[in-house]
Amino acid sequence: MEKVDKIKVIHFGLSLNRGGIETYLHKVASNINKKDFSFSFINSTSSKPCFYEELRKMGCAFYNVTPRRKSVWRNKQDLDQLFRENDFDVLHFHVNTLSYIDPVLVALKYGVKVVVHSRNAGAAGSRLTQLLHRINKARINRLKNEITKVAVSELAGEWLFGQNTDFAIYNNGIDLEKFRFLPNERDQIRNELNIGKNTFLLGNVGAFVPAKNQEFAVQVLHKVLESGVDAKLVLIGDGALKKKVIDFAERLNLSDKVLFLGKREDMPSMFSALDVFLFPSHYEGFPNAVLEAQACGLPALISDAITKEVVVDVENCKQLPIASCDYGKWAVNAVDILESRVNDIEVKDQERVKSWEKIEVAGFSIKEEIIKLETLYKKVINS
Repeated sequence: MEKVDKIKVIHFGLSLNRGGIETYLHKVASNINKKDFSFSFINSTSSKPCFYEELRKMGCAFYNVTPRRKSVWRNKQDLDQLFRENDFDVLHFHVNTLSYIDPVLVALKYGVKVVVHSRNAGAAGSRLTQLLHRINKARINRLKNEITKVAVSELAGEWLFGQNTDFAIYNNGIDLEKFRFLPNERDQIRNELNIGKNTFLLGNVGAFVPAKNQEFAVQVLHKVLESGVDAKLVLIGDGALKKKVIDFAERLNLSDKVLFLGKREDMPSMFSALDVFLFPSHYEGFPNAVLEAQACGLPALISDAITKEVVVDVENCKQLPIASCDYGKWAVNAVDILESRVNDIEVKDQERVKSWEKIEVAGFSIKEEIIKLETLYKKVINS
């Protein structure tokens, strides 16, 4: 039988920080059919990017390119040499903004097929970044059939490419086996954190950046406590605004009620330990954390600014407004969830155990995601 060459995909999107793009790339590299596909990565950081060692062990190659902040000219020269000297089939370009599209333009110059993948529904940045984003959005849309546009959600696609433009939606998927509710893990984590059996535990996960809006979650806890409920809040993650949120909790006299846990490698266990997941982000592409919480049967209160596609379990995931800063409304909904659980803990835990099935039926498993991605690559190279 004649051997079929692998489809060679090179990705752009890794940074030094573990964010949504980095986690996604590690996930797909771990699950892609390695007999049919080979993955490599453009490294335009000043060091080893996130998941470097793990991806290398999977057989992925890295190609270093001078960071554009260091030298715009050298960055372009390195990209030109990269695509001139290597025979890639597809460039998969993962971005939150279009402020930088040189890899796309150089890849097209050398006949490489390009997939531009919108990973977020907004982005913070300087005026220059915003200006470049608007200019390059027009350039990308003029390319029309030369690139394939995909997005994690409708909002993410409209943000990156504009309204009334053609793009396909490829929702994220998760490892459902990994995020099932585990009662034993719940007890273990709560004991580790010294959380009482009857303490109402709220939680949030995400980098401490403006979009994630952790101060809102602290305000919700404040209102929950005012209602007389014994409650605590865990904030998982790190980032530039962490100290600001710590100071904010101190000003509200909540230092003993808000636990800052930093980065955790045991998020499935953490979800099992929580009673309510708070996610008041200003914008998101398609937040995996909300999907993971639903797979664990964890009731979630999320911002109405987040794409509706992430609400799979409508009975367990509710969107609430953040623009009005109505912390009381969020608190009332959280306390309602607590009272529902207290009234029938055994039934609620059994419901949590089976919640992953709803996510699987809706097609948000990692297996479904990988099938869609492999089909996309095959379609792109044959277009």
